[in-house]
Amino acid sequence: TAVDHCQSRVTRAAKGRMQVSQTALGRGANGTALRAKPFAPVSLSHSRGSLQVTNAITRQKKKDIVVNLKEKLDGSSVVFGVRFKGLSVATVQRFRKGLPETATMFVCKNNLMKVAVAESAWTMLADQGCTGENAWVFAPEDGMQATVKHYFQFEEALYNEAKKLARKDAVVAKPTELSVVVMDSKLLTPTELKAVEKLPTKKQLLATIAALVKQPATKLATSIKQVPLMLATAIKKVSELDEDKTKLVSSVVVTEASA
Repeated sequence: TAVDHCQSRVTRAAKGRMQVSQTALGRGANGTALRAKPFAPVSLSHSRGSLQVTNAITRQKKKDIVVNLKEKLDGSSVVFGVRFKGLSVATVQRFRKGLPETATMFVCKNNLMKVAVAESAWTMLADQGCTGENAWVFAPEDGMQATVKHYFQFEEALYNEAKKLARKDAVVAKPTELSVVVMDSKLLTPTELKAVEKLPTKKQLLATIAALVKQPATKLATSIKQVPLMLATAIKKVSELDEDKTKLVSSVVVTEASA
């Protein structure tokens, strides 16, 4: 009948709502509906503690970097910054591996370099070069020439590679350049830095000094012996002067020495 048909539809609708409710809540192993678990608040004290530890580690790492930079600066005779923006990691590593054993390259934030050079002989590094991306090169006295030579060879090689890849009519910029160079508390131009290649090394200087000390020994002794002889001759000539009494011994000595 129509009444039975309506009751059947109501019963099916009720069962459908019950299934939706059970599905939303979930059911246990015995078929009973599960209650939703209350929201568990996050422990704010634990989160703040973790953040403080992270910040402390970051601060300590920055201090360690600054100490490391100061040590490198103290052991260097020349320091310069190299622009590495656009260079691949492999290219930068190639430059690093080509440095002499005594030289090092270090990449850090400009702010840390500014802290490291503050109140030192290297303040010009911060004044002129702590902008953009820098790879800092530290070269000690016995590694200056080799370090400088390696950089300019590296720069030229990159430039040649870039020209080969570019169109024939294209204007090719150098892939890298120097941001700043400081040596003996003075700023150097790239041209002045390149001249460092021709400076004698510490080992060469010591060898030259040793050779100079050995070679002129007999000449030095002869010169020392000639000093009293020249003085005696000058005094004798002064004593033999008749009319001209204005000459001094020193003037005669100079005359004899130049003769």
